[in-house]
Amino acid sequence: MPIVSLGPLCHRRSCRGPAWRDDLCPDCWRLARLFGKDPRLFAYQPRDGWRDERDAAELPWEQWEQWEQQASADGRGVADLFASERDGGRGPDDAP
Repeated sequence: MPIVSLGPLCHRRSCRGPAWRDDLCPDCWRLARLFGKDPRLFAYQPRDGWRDERDAAELPWEQWEQWEQQASADGRGVADLFASERDGGRGPDDAP
């Protein structure tokens, strides 16, 4: 019998591996760690490269208002919520 569903998939565009840690498959997660990237932000770098100069990451806009509220409560901007942990920042509680 063929496998129909593996559960959630890797959040990185063009990657169909099963999600493992930080919503990335093991290969994408290890690649992010190898290059010292925050795995939560690495998901927005497409596996097959950028399509053209107007290509952009697909952000979960339905969470934007929640992130704005969390940032204003902490006295920071939304971009500061996604600062890497190496820089002393902490990400939002529901970061993609």
